[in-house]
Amino acid sequence: MNEIAELIPLAVGIVISPLPIVATVAILLSARGRVNGAAFAGAVVTTAFAITLVGAFTAAGAGGGHSDGDDVVVFIITAALAVGFAVLAVASWLTRPRRGQEPKMPSWLAAVDTLTPLKAAGLGALMGVTNAKNLPLEVKAGALIGAHDLPLLSVIGLSAVFAVGASLGILLLALLAAVGSAGVQAALQRLKSEMVAHNAAIMTVLFAVLAATEVAHLLRMHG
Repeated sequence: MNEIAELIPLAVGIVISPLPIVATVAILLSARGRVNGAAFAGAVVTTAFAITLVGAFTAAGAGGGHSDGDDVVVFIITAALAVGFAVLAVASWLTRPRRGQEPKMPSWLAAVDTLTPLKAAGLGALMGVTNAKNLPLEVKAGALIGAHDLPLLSVIGLSAVFAVGASLGILLLALLAAVGSAGVQAALQRLKSEMVAHNAAIMTVLFAVLAATEVAHLLRMHG
């Protein structure tokens, strides 16, 4: 079950995602924060679960029930992620704000106060399927699950557990905001400001760590 243990760093890699956290905090600080925050968090978990499940079924189908075929699928995904994350680390570093420059705020943040619960859920789903870091990690998690030829209920259960674990950052923030105290609100505002200000540095380090993790996984597969 070594491959299943690989789900933990993948989930951690998804949890450390500045932009979804900034989006969550901005929604929680908006006029309908609690309701919209719950809708956003629910959509994020559901999207992560769906993508992971698709990855599991794709890997199982590509492997045709043979462990060698499953291993090839995992190897290809791992190699692609190693290269992709290395490229993203370099790109993130090169496009970072220079000293004295203000970091760019995503334009959609200005419209957060006008979101309805349905639109908040739509934003969560959209961020889930377009996130250049989280999407491939969810696909790989699914591939690792599918590579074990587990019963259907086990595949669904593991995919659900992974989706919840990978969304813990957002879920915990939503639960914290339910307290509604002024101290919590101030802390969320500071968190949002810090994440926006240091987004490029955080993502550069995170992409580099993820690339190194995938390379280490490749070496273990050949060890």
